[in-house]
Amino acid sequence: MILLNFLKENISTNKTVDEIINVFEEMCKTPIEEDLLLNEYGVYAWSGKPLFYYDLVRQYPDGEDEYYQLRVSIIFAPDVKNLFLRGTLWSDAVEENFFSCIRKSAAYKYAKNHKIKDVDIRIDRT
Repeated sequence: MILLNFLKENISTNKTVDEIINVFEEMCKTPIEEDLLLNEYGVYAWSGKPLFYYDLVRQYPDGEDEYYQLRVSIIFAPDVKNLFLRGTLWSDAVEENFFSCIRKSAAYKYAKNHKIKDVDIRIDRT
């Protein structure tokens, strides 16, 4: 809960995408055994209407053969530019710094140049 509270205290819709990623990266410096990072994005209708989600996730074991997913969803209105942006990148799939890698993606370039509609910070179980 400490990490979740850290994110909620330091992230808001008033922050830029870069600032949000920086806060998430800072949170990831707190050691957790067997964690993985995930960046996933795409247009989904999870709330009932289509929205573009740019998600930062830290996944770690819950001790009961499942995982916690500490998630920051940066949400944008759908448009013709983000409609076809869809992807998933796990930290164990890259050799360079994970955050450097995601900052090179087309989805990051899109997100940093568009207005944030909302931010959702939560912890889920798989």
